[in-house]
Amino acid sequence: MTTRLFRQEVIEAGRDRLTGTVVAAVPPGSRLYTAVLAGAAALLIVLLALGQYASRVQVKGVVAQASGIAHVAAPSPGLVREVYVEEGAEVAAGAPLVALSLAVGRDAGGEGLSGRLAELERQDAALARQQALASSLGASDASGIAQQKTGLIASITSLERQRSLVSGQIALAEANHRRAVRLAEEGAGTQRQVEESRGELLSQRLELERLAERLATQRETLRGLDTQIASRRIDSEQSQAEIVAQRAALADQRAALLRLDRLVLTAPVGGVVGDIAARTGQSAEAGAPLVTIRPPAGRTEVQLYAPSRAIGFVKPGQDVRLMFDAFPYQRYGAGRGVVRWVSEVPIDPRSLDPGLGITEPVFRIRVDLQQGPASGGGAAEQALRPGMTLSANLLLERRRLWEVFLDPVLRAMRK
Repeated sequence: MTTRLFRQEVIEAGRDRLTGTVVAAVPPGSRLYTAVLAGAAALLIVLLALGQYASRVQVKGVVAQASGIAHVAAPSPGLVREVYVEEGAEVAAGAPLVALSLAVGRDAGGEGLSGRLAELERQDAALARQQALASSLGASDASGIAQQKTGLIASITSLERQRSLVSGQIALAEANHRRAVRLAEEGAGTQRQVEESRGELLSQRLELERLAERLATQRETLRGLDTQIASRRIDSEQSQAEIVAQRAALADQRAALLRLDRLVLTAPVGGVVGDIAARTGQSAEAGAPLVTIRPPAGRTEVQLYAPSRAIGFVKPGQDVRLMFDAFPYQRYGAGRGVVRWVSEVPIDPRSLDPGLGITEPVFRIRVDLQQGPASGGGAAEQALRPGMTLSANLLLERRRLWEVFLDPVLRAMRK
């Protein structure tokens, strides 16, 4: 038996040795590490000193015509009787759009406004009776006063004749008295005859004074009757005028009801019919738009609605990034606009499109559209239509990066 000097495993390991040159691995020097760390620190310092961080907020908005879009709505609930236009048709200002039969005042029998019209007719008939009665009473009073006036005039005429007769009797009594005095002086008459003639003269003069007093009283009464006639005539005319005014008001109400029973809505401005929500036989709610009219040609803009927390740093000339819901920005890219105007007062959210989902007061921002969403290949710009919804990123604040990192320290120093 032969004894081997080396084991079989050692022999096999020698056969499988790799060929090559053995090189001693020496680690890099500390200077290289220091240079790399110094460069990184310098880059970080430059980034913190020159870099900026932009704080943005996202708001909602719609695409709109710069000249505005007219919405024609029903003034009150009703029924659409007829639609005179079609989508895309050009209409002039004042052109008929929709005929409505308003539901105001309809009775249970479905007779439209007949119940209210009948009530107005009853009120008018009652006023007509009052007018006739007032006229009859006025004529009766005027007739009675006229008769009294005629009697007074006759009485005054009689008193004037009596005064004329008494004046003649006074003249005769004066002549008798002078004759009695002359005869008494000649001794042909007595003193008693003189006294009797004097008494007769005084009696006639007294009667004349009584007639003058009665005549003055009758004339004063006549003037009072004239005043009463004028007053009664004024009262009658005023009463007639009030009744006539009431009947005219009822006539206006009746005419208004007849117009409301068939109300024709017309175009407030000229343009192109963009949308028609009204259909013949369909119910129309109060305030609900039935027809939308847009200008035939106009500049397209974007209207954004920002809450008060996002409006503080928005100003005209500021760039805005626009993302249209109809064209996802992941595929079509985002649009770009420039702020043209910012409202000074907030808007009631109830006046906005409910589809926007805005429930708090917001400020309107008008943005000039600089670039719309591009197509998939980036060659052409997609057409935007008024009413399309979108979201936009508004720049709130730009800060240095070092300010962002040191913000807790700066806050503590301010406090």
